[in-house]
Amino acid sequence: MHPILQQLIAQNPSLQASLPTHIGADGVAAAGIGTGYQALDDYLPWHGWPTGAMTEILTDTVGCGELSLLFPAMARLSHEKRPILCIGVPQTLFSPALRQAGIDVSRISQLNPAPTVKQFADNLWSTEQALKTGISGMVVLWSPPRANTAIESMRRLHLACLGRDTLLIHFRTTGCMAQPSPAWLRLNYSVSDTQVRLQVLKCRGQSLAPPLIRLDRAAVQPMLFAHLAARLQLNTAVTTGHFVKPKNPMIDSSVAVTTQARSATSSLATPTASRFSH
Repeated sequence: MHPILQQLIAQNPSLQASLPTHIGADGVAAAGIGTGYQALDDYLPWHGWPTGAMTEILTDTVGCGELSLLFPAMARLSHEKRPILCIGVPQTLFSPALRQAGIDVSRISQLNPAPTVKQFADNLWSTEQALKTGISGMVVLWSPPRANTAIESMRRLHLACLGRDTLLIHFRTTGCMAQPSPAWLRLNYSVSDTQVRLQVLKCRGQSLAPPLIRLDRAAVQPMLFAHLAARLQLNTAVTTGHFVKPKNPMIDSSVAVTTQARSATSSLATPTASRFSH
């Protein structure tokens, strides 16, 4: 790429937004923050979650472990002492689960947990201001189920994030799937007994040839998976009258794609909302 064009791109966020991939000043796709899952990293052009851009994760099943998809990246950022800001989380985060995932909870702040639809406008404003500071390593925003987010508000968030070394993750409902979005990455999140399924709806700079990525649920959500396996084992014992300890409870050997979580050894610093205590 011509040096003058590289300089213009580096200085102009609106030009960066028009490029087919996240291109840095050197004219190549910038590296993202590793997701911790090989199948997902191999597919994404940033080899991880894209920094300086919005990622949307769409799901109607709040509390099915969707945040655990971000745990490896959160662990890495928290150990790099960078703040992680969670805005509008549906339920207060459970700090023991975060610690078990290797996350330094002192780097995590929560703002307006369990918000109403009326509070969502405040959450949008707070998210935009947090992104403009460039301090946070990750900002996670939840939209309430009945919230109607105007495309202008979405563009403001995306522009506030462009060119910054910050991950913006926006959890929305699947009802937003048909709505336009400036996000560079959009995933439809769902789970079965043994898998986490990520339907790729949009990925800037990447074809949708393999639109469905399957991850081993035991690797993504080990605590929840163990609980479900134990419940299944108990139900089987009650029904049959025999207690049999399965070698691999609930694991389907026919699963085609199995990805083990890679260890994440990095982390983050802290903003000023509610923080976890050790």
